[in-house]
Amino acid sequence: MPDLSLKPFTLKLTAMKKILSFLLLPCLSVFFVQCAATKQLKQADRNAETVRVWYEDGWNHQRNLELIDRVFSPEWSDGNPLRPDQTSGLDGIKELVKFYYDAFPDAHFTITHLFADETHAVVRYEVDATHKGDAFGIPATGKKFTSTGLVLYEMKDGKIYRSWQELDLIGILNQLEN
Repeated sequence: MPDLSLKPFTLKLTAMKKILSFLLLPCLSVFFVQCAATKQLKQADRNAETVRVWYEDGWNHQRNLELIDRVFSPEWSDGNPLRPDQTSGLDGIKELVKFYYDAFPDAHFTITHLFADETHAVVRYEVDATHKGDAFGIPATGKKFTSTGLVLYEMKDGKIYRSWQELDLIGILNQLEN
């Protein structure tokens, strides 16, 4: 009587499982790593776009007030040492926008550099403006100035959560006082 045992078939199946798992695990690992990297890249792109919109659509087209809810986290805070008593939250950013609109109503920003990852964005800008209201302890002079600055943003859920600004205040003051 012929041997109808399934043992050779079971051995072949076991060997195939080992081979498949040996080949499949690295492929799945690469797939999941690629998915995580793609997700991080997409978040970085969203963060960069949020900052770009804030400058180009907001400041340059004076639409900041209508963009605040879209761009800023309700828990926003400012780490700028020039404004240690800056109010936090959406009311705080509204105060900040009003200050700049009152002092420099025609400010125009050019983004020269914009970098972002999944949790931060950094912008370097050039700004041209006219000093038409009190700012930095100086009453309105009506003088035009040009300056540069950097802002580091901490992002949360695609919105600006915290910001730190460095600007050439000495250069601005020299242009306004001379």
